[in-house]
Amino acid sequence: MAGDNLRADTLRTRQKLLDAAGELLRERGLAFSLPELARHSGVSTATTYRHFDDVHAVHDAFYRRIQNALLARLHAAGEDPDPLRSFEIVCHEWVLSAMTWGRAATHIRSARGYLERVHDGSDPLLSELDTTLTRAVARLVEIGEIPPVDLRYSVLLWITTFDERVIVDLSETLRWSPQKIAEMLGHSVLAAWTATLSAQSDHST
Repeated sequence: MAGDNLRADTLRTRQKLLDAAGELLRERGLAFSLPELARHSGVSTATTYRHFDDVHAVHDAFYRRIQNALLARLHAAGEDPDPLRSFEIVCHEWVLSAMTWGRAATHIRSARGYLERVHDGSDPLLSELDTTLTRAVARLVEIGEIPPVDLRYSVLLWITTFDERVIVDLSETLRWSPQKIAEMLGHSVLAAWTATLSAQSDHST
């Protein structure tokens, strides 16, 4: 029992540090140190160093937390038996998730391309996201909601359209609601998939 309490306390401390890291990333970008993270979180510097070797480890842990949170939402959304309804729920859950961490995440984005990272398998969480989105697109094709499309390119269009910077901009600058953002971006993605097929047909003739 004491061991369980210790693990729970350790987990709570780590989450507290990552919550503070999200606030600092959102407010100041990358310009903070571990001692500053400790002060901001109310956790001792010594304890902070027991959790993270350096600030880059904080960035990595924060990234993994937000990716796991997004995947959990998208997996649950993808369970709807209606592929179109599932797509709409995924879009809405994606927006809701990104609105909580989007501005912070913009500072720790990889400079490497999405397809490059998926192809080389260097980011398992991104690969899982790619698999989840690819399955959703394939289901839409199967029921005839969208025409046959290049799944790899279609997922790239989807993830580019739902870039967290776009979601933050629409939410904070235009003051759109999560529902409106999800609907507008979702419609844009569906239209882009159809237009892409038309472009492919034009090039093949």
